[in-house]
Amino acid sequence: MSAPAATVLIVDDEAPARARLRQLVGELPPYTVVGEAAHGEEALRLCGELEPDVLLLDIRMPGIDGLAVAGHVASWPRRPAVVFTTAYDEYAIQAFEAQAVGYLLKPVRRERLQQALE
Repeated sequence: MSAPAATVLIVDDEAPARARLRQLVGELPPYTVVGEAAHGEEALRLCGELEPDVLLLDIRMPGIDGLAVAGHVASWPRRPAVVFTTAYDEYAIQAFEAQAVGYLLKPVRRERLQQALE
């Protein structure tokens, strides 16, 4: 059974990481990237405007970090599912405390991303 169509917002301060995630999501037909953000403030603004179903969220970013972004959206009436995409494994417990549905270590692999999105 295939997953229902879902919109995705990619948040990462590194452009190559955003491009890689955009490519991977593009290979998973039921998912569509609706936007990209380079930092937490932009992520919160775009989340409010675009109301994505899924937030692919880096943790370490300048300004508001990914954990703080997840904390903000957790209280929203229509909150996106948060999947952290990070190079650091030491934030996993905090990520799940922030109600994340997934935690993927970089480099993100297509199969793992697909599992997290489903």
